[in-house]
Amino acid sequence: MTEHELTSLEQRRAVCPYTDCATGTVMDMVDQRMLAPESREYAFAEFGEEGEGSLPVYPHSSWTQQECWVCQLCGRSILEVIECQETGVGKQTRVEELTRLVLWPSPAPRVLHPDVPERIRSAYEEASRAENAGAARLAGVGYRSAVEELCKDQGATHKTLHGKIRELAAQGLPGDIITALDETRVVGNDSVHQGVAYSDEELGDIAELVAEATVLLYVQPAQRRRLADSRRKRHEAAQQKP
Repeated sequence: MTEHELTSLEQRRAVCPYTDCATGTVMDMVDQRMLAPESREYAFAEFGEEGEGSLPVYPHSSWTQQECWVCQLCGRSILEVIECQETGVGKQTRVEELTRLVLWPSPAPRVLHPDVPERIRSAYEEASRAENAGAARLAGVGYRSAVEELCKDQGATHKTLHGKIRELAAQGLPGDIITALDETRVVGNDSVHQGVAYSDEELGDIAELVAEATVLLYVQPAQRRRLADSRRKRHEAAQQKP
């Protein structure tokens, strides 16, 4: 596949992945090349044939390509790897983008609030790093692991994660939290037992569900405690004034 055939866009509008830019802007493509499988033309001489000429190699139906873009706003480069597939025949041929992974700058992992216990935060961040690396099944298992740590921290003791979640439901945890935990459990089970690779959007939704559950269970209660402590100290200070 030639460089000309690879090129589909010279510009695009996107959000810059650099955290100190992070603005919707126009990006310019400055480089694009085939990574795999390698395509080349073979000279007749390589096969012991006389005369001049070459044997063209035709495009593959699926391939991996690299693209380098430059943000017009901050001027920095973004390096991406894209899995592509050609479908259709003749005039109906089209190129479908299967996956797009940002290699540089390295995407920052999702993190939970410091008020969340460290074991939950650690499992969650590891899952996010797997998600950023395109390891969808590992990410699914990782988010499930974060949910299991959350259930343990909330006092659940059943031997299975499903049982732990049912325990928390019986203790009166809100239904939306139970739903979030159970959906994450299902994704993790599918990932490890069925080999299902959920999409980026599906994994991102699961990650958000877990994060929202931790806000309700840990962050908001901690904030309320701090505010209550602040009010108490302010009240005590006011009582000591002459």
